[in-house]
Amino acid sequence: MRDADRPTLLAVSGGADSCALAIALAGRPGVKCIGHVVHDMRPREVAEADRQLVEKLGRALDLPVLVQHVEVGPGNAEGNARRLRYAALSELAANGECQYVAVAHHADDVLETMLANLIRGAGPRGLRGPAPRRTLDENTTLVRPMQHVTRNEAEGICDAADWYWAHDATNDDPGGDDAPLRAAIRARVLPVLEELRPGAAARASRAAEAVGQAVRVMDAMVDAAWPTFATVDGNGLRLDATTLKDQLPAVREGLLRRVLGHFGDKGHDQLSATTTRSLLGWMLDGQGAREVAGLRFEHAGSSVLVSRA
Repeated sequence: MRDADRPTLLAVSGGADSCALAIALAGRPGVKCIGHVVHDMRPREVAEADRQLVEKLGRALDLPVLVQHVEVGPGNAEGNARRLRYAALSELAANGECQYVAVAHHADDVLETMLANLIRGAGPRGLRGPAPRRTLDENTTLVRPMQHVTRNEAEGICDAADWYWAHDATNDDPGGDDAPLRAAIRARVLPVLEELRPGAAARASRAAEAVGQAVRVMDAMVDAAWPTFATVDGNGLRLDATTLKDQLPAVREGLLRRVLGHFGDKGHDQLSATTTRSLLGWMLDGQGAREVAGLRFEHAGSSVLVSRA
């Protein structure tokens, strides 16, 4: 793991992948502690058993275990749980005086993400899989050192260490209209891909890494085009349609994301691929005005004016 000499907290849920993370990295310079988040999405006795298992692992590896409890509450349970888990890990990292939080997202997770985004019609940004690192807050960076390690390899690490892991039954739920898409992909699709092409997940994670590099190149092209494409006009932006027309489609989408992000609403960058492409087509060849994501787009000669609706 890069930056392993910097203060790092290992996020461990008790499953095979996160236990493998702890077993593999315990003793590395900079690895200071284990962080465990207890939430209310599982029966209390199951959550308690997970906590005890992680604390036992910490004792075996001679690493302190820091625990945080969160209540997910109603609404988008998965989204809320993820947000609260990362917030809790940031707090635990601060408590443990750690700059980094290492999580156990592995190659199978990368492939699941790529497939889920692919069938949603995502572009290159969605097909790159989870980023190897991301900022949690101004003091903490999340890193994913296991993205080229498969689920089977993670279980092999645990087996080699003679360590048993917690089994999350929610990972087994394959179906029903209400089941998460990724659970269905995990249960129904990945086994078939592994049968057809053994090692599919590991190769897909390498492909995602290559796509990520391509996205960085496109981001650099967006940076280069932005000064001639967009200028501040009062409380909005004036966009040059000629500059937009000269760009590759992927760069056009990047410029549009930059426009939406300029207005500060994080929801603006969640437009569907269909809406994004429709709006770009209208910006190039349409006329009049449109309202999208709380913004008003209006043709004005060779420019498009953007303001809050």
